[in-house]
Amino acid sequence: MPALLLPVAVALLVLLGAGRAAAPGAWALLKRWALGCLLLCLGSCRQRAAAGTAEPRRPRPLRADPHHPQHPNMMVRDESKEIWSGGGLTMEYLEPQMCWKINFDGLLRKGSYRQQWSEEEGELVAVQFSLQWENSTDVFNFNVDSNPSTFARALAQEPWTIELFQRVKKQREQHFRHEQWGRSVGEIEIENYGKTELALKGVRSHSYGVRNWAEIHRYVMILAHFEDGTAAHLTVINMPATTTHLTVGYVFFPDGRKAGIEWSNASLAELAEDGVIQDEYGVSFTAGGESFDVSAALDKQTCPVVYNGLTGSGVFHECIADFQLNGLTRGWGLVEFYYRYQWVEN
Repeated sequence: MPALLLPVAVALLVLLGAGRAAAPGAWALLKRWALGCLLLCLGSCRQRAAAGTAEPRRPRPLRADPHHPQHPNMMVRDESKEIWSGGGLTMEYLEPQMCWKINFDGLLRKGSYRQQWSEEEGELVAVQFSLQWENSTDVFNFNVDSNPSTFARALAQEPWTIELFQRVKKQREQHFRHEQWGRSVGEIEIENYGKTELALKGVRSHSYGVRNWAEIHRYVMILAHFEDGTAAHLTVINMPATTTHLTVGYVFFPDGRKAGIEWSNASLAELAEDGVIQDEYGVSFTAGGESFDVSAALDKQTCPVVYNGLTGSGVFHECIADFQLNGLTRGWGLVEFYYRYQWVEN
């Protein structure tokens, strides 16, 4: 069943966060979120399995993880002025911050995820899916809702100069981001495997403005949703021009409250600094006056690599994980590792 749901990963988070591209024919990003949204598929399937409702409707689920033929590249041609459309994927908002329509109609590649780009298409399979995403939480605006103590702590570690202040100010004025959790309902049809109804939980992430990837050395991001309704985001990022160790994120509580993360023991030095990603990780943080201990068990079979744009100046490792909150509450989500370096195309 998980493999049957994986094609939805070609879209969900990306589509939910993307804005209109500049013009038809321009290069547009499928983004790392296209792979990151695997958390929606696998998390949903595992939740249904735990409840005893994840039996496939058809015999023999697909024995491969369908993914976009562009993978591990993430660039496609934009095909519309009015809505985000490219690579077979179309998405449009029906009501801002409330409801999105997401469709895919095209070919996906079967088999294992590729670690490097190849001209060879491989075996392709026709896939269609149609989903409607509706919000289940408020919006968390990173520029407004983040806890100021995390920024103060990060800036206190840097040598203070007027140039640093100006770079931080410019960065804050040029780039914006917000996130919102919700639920997608619809169906997917894979050639020779029939239709399957879907009900998926996941996050809509919208990043806009100017983001200079050359300023980001590396980061680790954790996104998780738990059985009790708690949702959390934690990012630890190294941007040498401004902050070499900044922690940001939030918690959405089961009652709908939101709070920015105040403190965390997460350290980039202990999170695959050498590029070797381990099977398990654990972090602690506080938000809204409460403490959270989160452990992640990564699914190393579902940890694809994605290139950062056309230049290949960095790579994302999108690792699906099972989570535990405070040792008691199960959860599902994603651990994303980003490294900036030049890759060599074979």
